[in-house]
Amino acid sequence: METALLIALCLVGMIGTLIPVLPGSGLIFVGILAYALLTNFQIITVSAVMTLLGLMLVGTIGQFFITSLGAKVMGAGKYGIIGALVGFCLGLFLIPLPGGSLLGAFAGAFLCELAFTLKSQQESLKAGIGAVIGAILSLFFEFFIGLIMIIYTLTLIWNSAPTRGIIL
Repeated sequence: METALLIALCLVGMIGTLIPVLPGSGLIFVGILAYALLTNFQIITVSAVMTLLGLMLVGTIGQFFITSLGAKVMGAGKYGIIGALVGFCLGLFLIPLPGGSLLGAFAGAFLCELAFTLKSQQESLKAGIGAVIGAILSLFFEFFIGLIMIIYTLTLIWNSAPTRGIIL
């Protein structure tokens, strides 16, 4: 049962890393934590859980930094970067569809550049496109972090098996 729960949450979490409607690395972490609790931390220890929590936080926080970096590289100023971050977050919740966070990041960067820095539409559009590129790259970053979390967990489980193998 523990293994089935772990696999289910990790699979949904990996999908969530690429489709920003679901909290990808968060679901992976919840699955791993549930497995650790159900097995009384015999296989996945408290220190391993803390390591995985750190990875999850890196993945989640990294998304915001990479999104803002994309906007900055394409010419966004302070307000465009803030707009991209706020738009990314609002897009996750207000537009709960695949691409909602991308649309939010674009709109936030574009509108804030246009309204607060009084840049031209072309310059604001460029900042918005940079925010979208950054948001897309951030999804792949979180996917990579999720993959690391799963590989680390599977390695712990593999190494704990008496015959050095796992039967699922």
